[in-house]
Amino acid sequence: MEAERELLIEERWVPFCTDLIDSILCFGYAVVHVDKYPTVLKLGTYWVKVDILPQGYDWKVYNRGSVDEEMKNAYVFSIYDPLTDGTLTSPIYKIIPRLLFLKRLRETAVAMEQSRANPLVYSEIKESQNVADKEGVDFDFYADAGASENNKEFRYSRNKTAVSLLNQQKDLYDTFLGKRHAQLATKTLNHVIPLPMGHTLKLPSSDTGRNDLVNIHKIIQEEVCATLGVPRSMIISDTGMHQGADKESIHETFMHSLMWWKKKLGSILSDVYNMIYINELKKKIDFNKESDPYKAKQMHSVSVYFPVTPFVSNENLRILYEQGVISWHTYAKYALMNVSLPLDDMQDGPPPIDKQLFEEPEKPPAKKLKV
Repeated sequence: MEAERELLIEERWVPFCTDLIDSILCFGYAVVHVDKYPTVLKLGTYWVKVDILPQGYDWKVYNRGSVDEEMKNAYVFSIYDPLTDGTLTSPIYKIIPRLLFLKRLRETAVAMEQSRANPLVYSEIKESQNVADKEGVDFDFYADAGASENNKEFRYSRNKTAVSLLNQQKDLYDTFLGKRHAQLATKTLNHVIPLPMGHTLKLPSSDTGRNDLVNIHKIIQEEVCATLGVPRSMIISDTGMHQGADKESIHETFMHSLMWWKKKLGSILSDVYNMIYINELKKKIDFNKESDPYKAKQMHSVSVYFPVTPFVSNENLRILYEQGVISWHTYAKYALMNVSLPLDDMQDGPPPIDKQLFEEPEKPPAKKLKV
């Protein structure tokens, strides 16, 4: 492989695979522009027209702002075909209602906490039966246990003069303690609201919030991860969900998702690669000797695949090797891949003794018993 093409793989093809997965997850399809290297077109740079035919869908990509000008070298690779009314069927579109519900639930939880931090307080008026002496002057009474009735001699009035004397006394008190104390007292009094005569304080009922908020988060996380094909336990580790979950089933579920993406991405990348380098592939084919064009395409076209580790563990690989089912090269290759070691560390052959994959220690001679 040429050095320039190797550089394109790292700089262009690998990011292309990432954008391809994102587009398929979000929209169910990907619009790819093919030039010297492939790129996934960003949303808003094109518009797509889909003709519904009896045998499937016919995709057409048009330039933005144009009605009849089709975009050149633009192809649509659809994995999740939309419905006939245009509704998307991508994995992300399926979980959007659940995410919106969780978003609204969090917003209401935050609003509830804010209302609990700054609660609303109401006052209630209780009408008094005695309406005498209510206009202009408020009266208080001296406590006299020996008085059998309340006469005018036992009460005093608070008028404007008394209130001004009280304010003068407060000013003298603030002057004696200093301006700093006056500022602190003012800030404290700003939070004090005197109630009018006849009013009583009434607190509203406070909400305690949902007790199942954490469980709702976990359930939605399970649904999102199951839709994407990734077990939740591989992303979030806690003991609250599925304490007795089977590790093998979790591993098989994840490997099934990897194999599905491997097949889909390999098919798309093979088609895109053959489109870009079609002229080079034609030079290698002698059309005079080829009678079947489909067979020639199968033989000379490039197929892209992603190597993945097998489903079996190293213990099962060793059993297969000891039983003669697989060779030493296959056993060593996948054993190194399971533990994420480079294949360059592979030995040319097995150890001298294959029973334990290493030489057994020499047994000490048996001691003779004296009679």
